Amino acid sequence: MFDRSTEFDPRVSAIAGHLRAIEKELGGIGRSASRRASTSASAAGNQVADAIWPILNDIVERFGRGQRAAVDGAGSLGNEAVKVGARVGNDALDRIATQAKNRPLVAFAVAIGVGILIAVAVRRS
Repeated sequence: MFDRSTEFDPRVSAIAGHLRAIEKELGGIGRSASRRASTSASAAGNQVADAIWPILNDIVERFGRGQRAAVDGAGSLGNEAVKVGARVGNDALDRIATQAKNRPLVAFAVAIGVGILIAVAVRRS
């Protein structure tokens, strides 16, 4: 009936041209936004790293101090153990010396017994 395709062709092509222009502009805006987002993300990453670095250094320093305190504490405990051991050993030697002075024959018999036990142990091995 009516052939309107020739009537709409200039309008359709004008609309298509506008749509292509809009598409190009949106593509440019997208690329620009992408570059800005990438730059912003990189800057944000640097800011996060700058904020976290002192915290991590502080944690490492605290662990180092804790380790030094533990080593110092272990050294103190070791020294205390040596002192207690020396004191107990000296007390035992004092008691043995006192018993040897008060009962020389018993001390002599114990010494002979210990000597025999050592001789038997040496022969077996």
